Amino acid sequence: MGLIHELDVSLINKIAAGEVIESAHSVIKELLENSLDANATEIKVETKSGGIDLIVVSDNGDGISEDDLELSLKRHATSKIENIQDLESILTYGFRGEALASIASVSKLKISSSTGNSLYGVTLATECGKLLSKEITSAAKGTTISIEDLFYNTPVRRKFLKSEISENKKIKDRIYATAISKNDIGFFYIQDGKEVIKLKPEDKLDRIASVFGENLKNNLIEVQLEKKGIHCHGYISDPDFYRSNRSGQFIFVNDRPIEIKYSSYLLKKSYDELLPPGGHPWCFLFFHLEPNKIDVNVHPTKKEIRFLDEEGFNSFFLNLINAALRPNTPVGIFEKKHKIQNFQNFYKAKAAPTTIFQEVLHQDIYPKAQKQTEYQIPSPQDFSEESSKGVREKINQKPKFRKFFPKRHFGVIYETFILIESEDGFYIVDQHTAHERIRYEEVLNKYLLKSIDTQNLLTPIRMDLSLDESRELILLKDKLNKVGIVIDDLGGGTIIIREVPTFIDPGSEREVVFEFIEKLKLFEGKEPELYDTMAKSTACHSAIKKGDQLSDPILGDIIDKLSYCENPYRCPHGRPTLIKLTQEDLEKMFSRRK
Repeated sequence: MGLIHELDVSLINKIAAGEVIESAHSVIKELLENSLDANATEIKVETKSGGIDLIVVSDNGDGISEDDLELSLKRHATSKIENIQDLESILTYGFRGEALASIASVSKLKISSSTGNSLYGVTLATECGKLLSKEITSAAKGTTISIEDLFYNTPVRRKFLKSEISENKKIKDRIYATAISKNDIGFFYIQDGKEVIKLKPEDKLDRIASVFGENLKNNLIEVQLEKKGIHCHGYISDPDFYRSNRSGQFIFVNDRPIEIKYSSYLLKKSYDELLPPGGHPWCFLFFHLEPNKIDVNVHPTKKEIRFLDEEGFNSFFLNLINAALRPNTPVGIFEKKHKIQNFQNFYKAKAAPTTIFQEVLHQDIYPKAQKQTEYQIPSPQDFSEESSKGVREKINQKPKFRKFFPKRHFGVIYETFILIESEDGFYIVDQHTAHERIRYEEVLNKYLLKSIDTQNLLTPIRMDLSLDESRELILLKDKLNKVGIVIDDLGGGTIIIREVPTFIDPGSEREVVFEFIEKLKLFEGKEPELYDTMAKSTACHSAIKKGDQLSDPILGDIIDKLSYCENPYRCPHGRPTLIKLTQEDLEKMFSRRK
């Protein structure tokens, strides 16, 4: 007798359940998707003990006919697709016909349904995937699925489940994610006898507020873009409003919640200078494109998809976010009450520094500067070979107009903060972050333009390397020359560095050059990212520090150069450079104004 044999159907279903059904929250995900595909306008969920003891999902959707009900519990039985062409143009949430069979194989399941066209409904009871009974029930249109004792017949699986608290949170998160996408549907969730979610149909922004609160709603920027067959509408957060993790990021493709790791990276990069270290923006982005442009059948739980044009989607994503965030935004001290309704208003409302009060009083600054300003430093992502000529021309324009208009300074307090009077108010400037911003824009310009002045080192830097390391470094010689680092090979593994860029401060040449060489290997083929990283590093190393004693001419020079910066409000790492106080602010502080 041979060693290979066919598996029993119940065993096949249990194996499938291991791929599709991770825990109670994944059961609820599958059942919610079934309700959505049934055109439900109201969905109710109930759980006990984190969904292990009981899960009930009921809807008022189209229902399932008596003839189809038993078939719905069989593996690979589905109403969604019939052929390969259907699979390539799928718009429904479910399509494999695996979920109900998989759930039934690891639980005690009941399903009641009626199409509303019959005098009665039907209820099926199963255990371990086997049909136990069939009963006639009420004719109310819709479907109710009840699941008891999840994983009762796979005790090993039960041992690996998270705590009840953890599972309850995942269930809520799953319902919320679905509710954000399907804001025209009512969602209700009863947890251990207590109603914890009650969402009635509402518009998209109000649904976000219902889930996360009005404060978030008031700190969202509307984004919208349509290009090359991709349409996106949604919201991203004001850079002053962020989280310490990525849990506030929701991306939907054709209404399906999706995890796109590279998009999260691009989102973080777009906010790079606008957030402090460890800060993560909120986003609610709803992408729509032709179903034949994506493959949703690449993951058992359908949480990941593949784009036919991955590069095109990433470019679209980057353009979408950058359009809303430019010009870059200033620091905020307190959360603002005003709502930014779209990214055009965002330009006006956020391009100048916020005041110390919740009511933002800077509306007169930016429109004045924006009308005059033509100069803009591009982001590294803009600097492609195709666009390099135009970008260089843009960079070469001398900045003609200020972002704020300083009159005089009053010196430095606490060896750190420069006090400035301007035409529109009073500024407190951090001398380190301000100088870091200035240096960053200067150095990045030089890198992008490849117009780097060099200086000969009085004492060349000697590097004693292995033969392999020296050969590897010599291969980078031309690339190093382009950024102002000139090396010579003395043989035997010895390399000397003869010239370095003039913007590298004396005494830090070795450290900066070594870092550049390491980054050059890391960012091979990605010059914009390399230049951005090195400009930040160089600026950080060379900027004036807290406690440095500055003469009046140097203070004046810092203030003057900062006012011309493309983004004078934050250092390249996202920390604030200045804070503004108006006369009205001061009068409020002293109760001279209500």
